[in-house]
Amino acid sequence: MRIALRTSGGRGEYEVAGSHEAIRVHDVFDREIALELLPGCRFPSNNFVRHTQGKPRIRLHDPHSDCHVYLILAAILLLPKPKREIGATPGGKLQIYKDNFSVTSIPFDVVELSSTEIVVSPTQMVLSNSTFDSVRLDVIERLRIVMACWEAASKHSSALASAILRHRNAFNLRDVKAVIGAAESIRLSNIESDDPLRHITKALNLPNLDELMWLGVHSTDIEEAMALGEENLEELKEAARNRIKVWQQVAMRGAAGARFSNEVRQAYNHTCLFSGMRLPKTPATGSSGVDAAHILPWAEYNLNAVSNGLCLSKLCHWAFDAGILRLSYGTSTSNYEIALSEAALAAESAGLLKLNGLKDIQGVVSTSLLPKDSSNWPNPSFLKVYNEALNL
Repeated sequence: MRIALRTSGGRGEYEVAGSHEAIRVHDVFDREIALELLPGCRFPSNNFVRHTQGKPRIRLHDPHSDCHVYLILAAILLLPKPKREIGATPGGKLQIYKDNFSVTSIPFDVVELSSTEIVVSPTQMVLSNSTFDSVRLDVIERLRIVMACWEAASKHSSALASAILRHRNAFNLRDVKAVIGAAESIRLSNIESDDPLRHITKALNLPNLDELMWLGVHSTDIEEAMALGEENLEELKEAARNRIKVWQQVAMRGAAGARFSNEVRQAYNHTCLFSGMRLPKTPATGSSGVDAAHILPWAEYNLNAVSNGLCLSKLCHWAFDAGILRLSYGTSTSNYEIALSEAALAAESAGLLKLNGLKDIQGVVSTSLLPKDSSNWPNPSFLKVYNEALNL
């Protein structure tokens, strides 16, 4: 599904379009849109899907507010402020400057649908101008750079660094108005007509990561842009798998990732949670035989909490990441349990895999293999999010 700008006249109207598995547009009427940028990190938007003039229009609960979904997302991702009236933007080659572009489409995955709310995970934003030159912005890729700026700003003392840290704190509190306010302060600090995030990365001397050159922005054409958001089931499955991989890649960056790795290994005494093998680094081996595997990278403002990790042997780490071995938590039994996935068993039946050794690992996990401090045990809610994404 997607949020789409309809340019039928005037300022244009934002609508919900497309479908997500069995969910159709008429299923989301009178629901508030909540944005989930990372697992469990949800922003209420005050934007509702209303059946207006026969169309699924997006309307603000408070008409005097200017917190439209596209503006909230632009502020979180530290984009220049987009213009709603696409006809008033310059033509030609699209430049990511203030008022030079409009957000014409926001493809998203539906995370949850209730009687009052639709929780969506935006995957991309399509930015266009009056001559319909378009680019697409990868939401998670852009957010990774924003998060790197938050970390770098904590080591600087300047007005810009203070504004960036206010932006981070507002994000952590899910305070939409504060996020927009902090983003505007950051935009105003840039005296050049340029992408605020580019200005920040230069001011903070961020390392030359490959993605910094493009800041999450990729070229596209109008046919591709219009097609974004029209999904089929296989694409949804692949998107969910890729989202998990990207979340895990976010978590592995920087010194924080190294600390996480050490803390997880120590908490588990260098012992694989699945196999029970203790495989520390020794003079004979030269390296450790266990990895610190992330479940999800975002854990209540702490990317690298031990409760968001598992100590696994190289083989079990691969099997966990590949979705072959699943770890779940039974709320009724208060036990962790390991099982082979149905997809893995089907692959074995087709002669593609041999899972003899991994079959022996299945069953209830002994508490003796878990960290001594129960606060470091795998967080059941993270396991639930991870498994649900793989089950799509």
